[in-house]
Amino acid sequence: MTGTTKHYFRTKDLVTIAVLACLGAIVSTYLGYVGRLLGTVTGIPVAGQALTGLHTFWFVLMLALVKKKGSALLGATLDAVVEFLMGSHIGVWVLPVGILEGLLAEIGFWPFRRIGLFPAMVVAGGLGSISHLFIMPFVLHRFAPLVLLLGLGAVAFVSGLFWAGVFPYVTVGFLRRSGVVSLSSGSGAEG
Repeated sequence: MTGTTKHYFRTKDLVTIAVLACLGAIVSTYLGYVGRLLGTVTGIPVAGQALTGLHTFWFVLMLALVKKKGSALLGATLDAVVEFLMGSHIGVWVLPVGILEGLLAEIGFWPFRRIGLFPAMVVAGGLGSISHLFIMPFVLHRFAPLVLLLGLGAVAFVSGLFWAGVFPYVTVGFLRRSGVVSLSSGSGAEG
């Protein structure tokens, strides 16, 4: 029976993804406005980027808990739909940004999972956190100088390393120690 559930989402997996996606959507809806306010108040264009990893936190946590390919992409899609319905600060554009965020988290997670959970989560967090920089300049028709775009990307990536890499890794450890979840201790790829 293990072979059949390896590639398919169980009910428990879907519930985990749905709960984390909805929590992420709630946090991200308000976080977007806080990030915008932070940039406006400080006058620093990259100030809001320091919070970007908190958007991706939920998808990296999904990858670590569900341990199946596609979990972050599925969760990010649901998250983006809920965030749009709640009134995202970027409107309908939250859909492609969110989907790309989940896809980049998947791309960062699975190759590094063979090395260990920590490097996989950190790379996934960093990559997922830069997703908006591939879409929003085209949407806003604001093409910043390359040096500013690289600066935004660097701050978003570092934010993702911490908020969406280290922070969910610590969260998984806490959940594991408290007995809420069980993860195998091996460093090989699972799921």
